[in-house]
Amino acid sequence: MRSKFFWLAVLGFSILAGIISCVASDSASQSSSGSVPAAILPDITDDYEYNSDETGNLSSTVVEEIDEPPVEPGELDIQTENFFIAERYVGFLTWGYFSHPSVAAPVPIIDSSVYDSYTGEELGLTQIIDTEMTDQALTLLANALLAYAPEVEPFLYSIDKDWLTHIVLDTEGLKILLAPDITPWDLGFVSVIISYEDLDDVFLLHVELGLREPPRLPMIALTFDDGPSIYTGMILDILEAHGGNATFCVLGNRIHYHPGILRRAVEMGSEVIGHSWDHSNLTRLNANAITNQITRTSTAIEEATGQAPPPIFRAPYGLTNTRVVSTSRDLGYALLHWSVDPQDWYHRDADVIYNNIMSRAIDGSIVVAHDIRISTVEAMERVIPSLIEEGFQLVTASELIAYFYGELEPGDIYQGLRLPWGSYNGR
Repeated sequence: MRSKFFWLAVLGFSILAGIISCVASDSASQSSSGSVPAAILPDITDDYEYNSDETGNLSSTVVEEIDEPPVEPGELDIQTENFFIAERYVGFLTWGYFSHPSVAAPVPIIDSSVYDSYTGEELGLTQIIDTEMTDQALTLLANALLAYAPEVEPFLYSIDKDWLTHIVLDTEGLKILLAPDITPWDLGFVSVIISYEDLDDVFLLHVELGLREPPRLPMIALTFDDGPSIYTGMILDILEAHGGNATFCVLGNRIHYHPGILRRAVEMGSEVIGHSWDHSNLTRLNANAITNQITRTSTAIEEATGQAPPPIFRAPYGLTNTRVVSTSRDLGYALLHWSVDPQDWYHRDADVIYNNIMSRAIDGSIVVAHDIRISTVEAMERVIPSLIEEGFQLVTASELIAYFYGELEPGDIYQGLRLPWGSYNGR
């Protein structure tokens, strides 16, 4: 016979089981609208989409799959044209239409580009025409369009710089392509060519295409004797700062002291030529000795700079005679003299040197100076920028001779242009 304590324990456990059952049932009834752990969600994610709000409560939406009709392809009709002008400029034109059943009319497609093959740069309109002359360019375009199709006249009231968007360089002139949304639609794409001659100054690439000679600035050749020295590098600094070149007439027996300076000069665009080996008076030497003075110095220059010097040299003191000239001719060398001498070898005053050059130098002058004194360097700090500000380009003696006299002739003496004796140019 069980005790009353046993039955009380059974009753207690029954009551506890009931409570647990009720709680579980209540929880289950709330799970359809309450927070449900993801682990017990039914595996029906292919048919339902679950959305969670800020409190973590979920709502479900039935996802219906809709069969979309296949996309019908469009039609692309494209033409291209390529250009290669003056062995430098590459141009591309692309034009055509895109058609599709969803659009009422074909959509025009147009593109163009011009590249400089030397630089790899794509050219914009401002690099092809002078935009300050846009009105003249548009007038030329309007005339070309009227000549092509007079019916475009009513459309010309809206002509503007956008009509110049698609241009390329052609052999005959500037080719301009217009889309049919600019001109009458029934004309389709319209292209016209404006000749480079008609464009005149509107066009910026006449020189690059070889249609014109480059504009020439007046030029002066500064030449420096008796170096190289510690002052030669200072003069190179001034030239480099202002964008000028010069000719350095060097003594062969000094080259090994400053080979790097001469190499720098050549790399900058200046030139290095001989001025004899040891500044001997060539008129007192025989032909063999003259030959040695010229060729030995040229060899040393080439070894220092990596380049053979131009076939021209300057005789010490500027002194020549028939033997010097004939020997030079036999060796294939011309002789370089000068037309302006500021006498910096005598005057050690930078102001005097400056005034002597500025009062005598003209277009075509060859100036002689000496890169062995600080006074000459100080003068050049003013001479070089002053000449450039006045519009002169500072070139090498070889460049000046090539322009004014043509190809170097062995045995000829080149001295440049000078004012009449006793004249000054008023600087």
